[in-house]
Amino acid sequence: MSTPGYSLTLEPSPWAVLGVIKCALLEDEMSKIDDTFSPIPAQIFNDWGQDITYIKTTTPRAYDPTTGAVTGADTNVTVKGIISRLTPRESEGLYQSTDVKILIGTAELGDYYPTEADRVQYPQAGQTREAKIINILTYRGDKPIYHTLIVRPQ
Repeated sequence: MSTPGYSLTLEPSPWAVLGVIKCALLEDEMSKIDDTFSPIPAQIFNDWGQDITYIKTTTPRAYDPTTGAVTGADTNVTVKGIISRLTPRESEGLYQSTDVKILIGTAELGDYYPTEADRVQYPQAGQTREAKIINILTYRGDKPIYHTLIVRPQ
């Protein structure tokens, strides 16, 4: 049955599903949340996501003042993610108009939590862009469910 002026869809948007998960994660019973919602983001990212290279800074950087060399290693991990623009309400005047919001799952990262020392590479208009992570919000029960990254293209 349909109400005039409204259309019903069989498949919810990824934003609607992730919004339901976000609301549920505000509840107190974390283990039930993990059992119920942990498989959902992986399905959404597999269906609607695109490949993004997540660059983990895995070892501490060390600067040698004698040689001027910086040592340390990065680890590249291909993750599925959903890229979108920031809404004016989300930006609160803190972000630049070129900043981007990227949602990534935890299937590829496991229990690793993103840090602001990490970076991402993503496709945009036929090119690969690299961006610095400037803000991270992790939705979780007892374990991470998905991460929202605010990134600044370099």
